[in-house]
Amino acid sequence: MNVSTMKASVKKELWEFSGMLTWVPVALAGIFIFIPLLIMLLNGVNMNTILEVFKHLSETQYGDEVEKVFFVSTIALFVPFVLVGFIVQLYYFVTCLYDERRDQSVMFWRSLPVSDTVTIASKALTGAVVIPAIFYSAATVLFFIGLVLAFAACVILSIGFDITLWGLWSSTNMISVLASIWLTLLPTAIWLLPLYAWLMLMSIYAKKAPFLWAVLPIVVLLIIEGIVVHYLHLSQPFFGHFIGDYFSIVSENDTSFENASIFAPVLAVLAKIDYRTIIVSAALLFATYWFRVNKQES
Repeated sequence: MNVSTMKASVKKELWEFSGMLTWVPVALAGIFIFIPLLIMLLNGVNMNTILEVFKHLSETQYGDEVEKVFFVSTIALFVPFVLVGFIVQLYYFVTCLYDERRDQSVMFWRSLPVSDTVTIASKALTGAVVIPAIFYSAATVLFFIGLVLAFAACVILSIGFDITLWGLWSSTNMISVLASIWLTLLPTAIWLLPLYAWLMLMSIYAKKAPFLWAVLPIVVLLIIEGIVVHYLHLSQPFFGHFIGDYFSIVSENDTSFENASIFAPVLAVLAKIDYRTIIVSAALLFATYWFRVNKQES
């Protein structure tokens, strides 16, 4: 597989969805900046109270609790970007193959010297890795803006009010915290690959309403299985348990979070990747490739 061809294919995907992939993360970051400013303008700022809080912090002995609080705060910053990015991912996978068939642009793209294998792989790579990386990057930029403002506040407090908060910086372990979040990007993409491959299959298969084609078969299957399990008095539904167990991020025997490790999210996602990921993803991606090669466009 030619790397330059793959890069060009990914750039083509980003160009087609450039508006959404640019303005959605920018707007989300703008909301995080605008709302605190609006709250301060409406409610005012009590400088005496703020200085008392900072003075108390400067006199506090910092321990592991500071790192945990900083880690939770950073996670809280990234979660909205991850959730909105996930919604954008779902939209992308549902429409990436459907739209080009609907407007007949597939004829033009297939006339180019790009194989169907590269096309499917580039769309999977764009949706599973590149799109969430864009939202991770937006959250990271906002994270560093916050650090710059915090650094400026520390300088002002140190020079103007003789309040030293520099001890907080060494206690936060910010590089490890940020790295632990970014390290979840690729494992999460692999873990959710069966879902993404299913959406791509429905995107290439459906003639209309690909989202309904993606959702309704699963819902119908679960309903029928639930009825069969109820009337035959079986122990538990196979497909329902299979889906619920696979997409549940917390396992019954999982103790990673109890250890309060900042790398617990990475370990939790890695623990969910198993043979099911490979088998289901490979089967669905092959089916998507087969429809791409053999489906006649009308």
